[in-house]
Amino acid sequence: MKKILLLIVVFLLISVAYSSSRIFIGYRNGYDYEVMDWNQDGKTSIGEIIGSSDVGTRQTIVNGFECVEYFSYKDGLPIKTICPNGSQ
Repeated sequence: MKKILLLIVVFLLISVAYSSSRIFIGYRNGYDYEVMDWNQDGKTSIGEIIGSSDVGTRQTIVNGFECVEYFSYKDGLPIKTICPNGSQ
């Protein structure tokens, strides 16, 4: 019984440490909360903040404007593009 309880406690500690580190990394990426709204539903969830730890930025040109493209580190595919003229 003590071994099972110890395993449960260790598992919970590892889970909390992992989740906390992903939230911290996502928060430290420097993206505004509006930018981290990856599904564009009007609110930024904890899951989207965690997901921000796997998102990078690169400069791109769209219709002659220099824009910022947010892409997934996993596959390099763009998630969102924000241009200075307000288009996405």
